Amino acid sequence: VLTAEEVEGLLAQPERATPTPMPTLGPLHPVEAPSIENGAAIYAEKCAACHGPTGMGDGDQGKQLPVTVAALGLPQVGRAASPAGWYEVVTVGNMERSMPPFFSLNDQERWDVVAYSLTFHTTPEQISRGQSLFESNCAACPLDFFKDQAGMSSLSADELVQLLKSGSDQITAIGGNLGDEDLYAVAAYLRTLTFAVPSPTPVPAT
Repeated sequence: VLTAEEVEGLLAQPERATPTPMPTLGPLHPVEAPSIENGAAIYAEKCAACHGPTGMGDGDQGKQLPVTVAALGLPQVGRAASPAGWYEVVTVGNMERSMPPFFSLNDQERWDVVAYSLTFHTTPEQISRGQSLFESNCAACPLDFFKDQAGMSSLSADELVQLLKSGSDQITAIGGNLGDEDLYAVAAYLRTLTFAVPSPTPVPAT
């Protein structure tokens, strides 16, 4: 039993700082369509120092780490990644690879930066070609299927290509008509259907 003096001594001690809580995983898909614009700004501030400005793992701080930083921009890396997988890493980190959890980002911001990171291994020309190929080879395919955030967040580009090759109850197989590079172009285009529409560039008043 504590004496009155001991109780007073405990009460007089300074209040301990509450540790910053670990970010928790929300649903493994964004509630709102991710913003590439916002993701680019977050990436420049939070990620480029390690992963490099174009995601090639060549940031100045990353070069000083005892591990090799993931080159997000390599096609073999980006194509194998699902948005949900990268969201989980951004949220809880991977300290074995010197990747910290990002306490300062809210849930939507984490999805924004993941979406932007998934653009590194694609180009506007590839996406445009993918759109043309999709429209000419899969006119009957429902676009809503590829706009579904929950379904698309679980699929990597590799898995999207396999879906395009084999088809499903909702999607007509188009793999027989296209080679792999064409199919990856289609997959790159389909990924953009899950992104928020960019804000229009303001036109100066004349």
